[in-house]
Amino acid sequence: MAPSGPTDRPADPRPDHRPDPRAALAALTGALERHLEACLARRGETDPRVQEAYDDLREAADAYDDALFDATGEVTPLETPTPAVEPGDSGDDEVPARIGLLLRRDYVVRDVDELLAAAEAARTQTWPEEAGPELDTDVTPGRAVYQLLDAHGVDGLDDLAEDAGLDPVGGTLWVVGQDEDDDSLFDEPFEDVDPERVLYRLDEVFEG
Repeated sequence: MAPSGPTDRPADPRPDHRPDPRAALAALTGALERHLEACLARRGETDPRVQEAYDDLREAADAYDDALFDATGEVTPLETPTPAVEPGDSGDDEVPARIGLLLRRDYVVRDVDELLAAAEAARTQTWPEEAGPELDTDVTPGRAVYQLLDAHGVDGLDDLAEDAGLDPVGGTLWVVGQDEDDDSLFDEPFEDVDPERVLYRLDEVFEG
């Protein structure tokens, strides 16, 4: 029998006690469920419960990704972009003369026919005296969205989006401090915003 002793087998490079990412996974699952419940029960674009659930979900996703990498060297396809401007980063020390709300919402045009049909219904509701022929086939999606906004407003468009052939991607709302003599409302309403003037930012991302 050959004497016992060292072998030529390379040492296992893995540590004996690797961290277990299961706790981080459980926290992520809970954050996903709370985010879904907040979105289903949301009240308007600026519901603070949705924003709080979104922030918790982003933090839980980052923690799980870190825990998984530490344990296995693998990563997830989850992306959790951090807002360019965090709420409360600036402008809290002085009261601005005016407040501006900069709002953006993005949609995927899923069905042009549904969009045009919804726009025709909206135009008929707003201008009943024009009821009759359907919208011309060369009407652009932008013009159709205008008809929906004219009849239902910005919040109403969100409520009607699914039936109007639109899939919400997400939205962002910036609260910006302005000078008393700011005259950019109609001339340059969406020009580059000074980050120092952003008092608060609310982001919503809808899962596809």
